[in-house]
Amino acid sequence: MIEKLWINLSPRYNRIVKMIWSALTMFFIGFGIYLQIEADIGFPSWNALNQGFSIVFPITYGTASITIGLSIVVIDLIMKEPIGMGTLIDAVCVGLGCDFFAMLDPVPETDSFMIKLLLFIISLFILSYGQYLYMITGLSCGPRDAFTVAVGKRCKKISIGTVNNIISVVVILAAWFMGATIGVGTVISVFGMGFVMDITFKACRFEPRNVVHEDIMKTLKAIIKNKE
Repeated sequence: MIEKLWINLSPRYNRIVKMIWSALTMFFIGFGIYLQIEADIGFPSWNALNQGFSIVFPITYGTASITIGLSIVVIDLIMKEPIGMGTLIDAVCVGLGCDFFAMLDPVPETDSFMIKLLLFIISLFILSYGQYLYMITGLSCGPRDAFTVAVGKRCKKISIGTVNNIISVVVILAAWFMGATIGVGTVISVFGMGFVMDITFKACRFEPRNVVHEDIMKTLKAIIKNKE
């Protein structure tokens, strides 16, 4: 059990170890995103929405990503999902991890569609396993994951992977109407990510809707005062 890394520690060191673990996990997720970029067979749904948003409005892709991300944070708060250290670590470390692996560039370029397809599928398993690894810390989720969990809590009769698929379909339809580039990878991401999530979470005996997350103030209080 991964929780053994921090379960018997004092509140202060419990949170510190969890934060370090989350940061390392986000680098792992960054590797998954790097593989999707290397595969180059289409944007995943949320990335496609960022592109579509930048097409409709005269802003850059990065600005669109930030705008949509902040909007989702607001929705998360309305849906009573906590925003905590995990959210901040997600915002910083996933991008750093992606840039780190892009700099190392461990996967050589290829013209083979089958290899690109394999890379993309592998990336889905890396991303879903990464979600499990950081969600178990209970330090709160990244904005999009928190939104998926929030919707999932209101649709308890269907799996979290199916919830993810439904959200992805809505997102990709919006992106398509905005003129975003839709590729094979986009379709695989929309319908395959939820399926992979269900497989991974079931194998790990993990239900993200059962995790009790804490907000940033509770985490800081535990670190500063060394009290729960």
